[in-house]
Amino acid sequence: MSPLPSDIAHAARAVARGGVLLMLEQDGIGRIRVQWKLTGAGLLISLRDDGPGGLAADALTMHRLADRVASLGGEVSLDVVPGWGTHITVELPLTAREAPSADALHALNPRELQVLEQITEGHRNRNIAEALQISEHTVKYHVRRILEKLKVDSRGEAAALARGTRRSLV
Repeated sequence: MSPLPSDIAHAARAVARGGVLLMLEQDGIGRIRVQWKLTGAGLLISLRDDGPGGLAADALTMHRLADRVASLGGEVSLDVVPGWGTHITVELPLTAREAPSADALHALNPRELQVLEQITEGHRNRNIAEALQISEHTVKYHVRRILEKLKVDSRGEAAALARGTRRSLV
């Protein structure tokens, strides 16, 4: 079996750490088991705790973990059994996804560039709408178009791409 690519290993370590920290947000955790397993096409990370099983799938920290995994082309699932614990399963592909091209920023129109600039500063839709004096619905439309044009899955990926080519935004 070939060794695990270093970029995948680093990403997997960060994802596993994020999952452990997510689980530790619950009270009553006595033990957390972390297991990595190479499969034919990827890496399977299993995190299991013996806590109260109170982790919510819609928690902000769970969304952050899911966004991180999605940016790597992977999938995350959460199995919560109240009174028995939580099980987070992460599947990561062994090959990294093709990075979006910085040239894609040239496909954005001026308003989309303004919205992207606001996203890179960490603003939410409501704040962007107020700053640009447009409706929140219009901001959502622009964000969706930005993600499509940049071929990314999350606002964080779009912001990272924009930060890497900051001069193109101005």
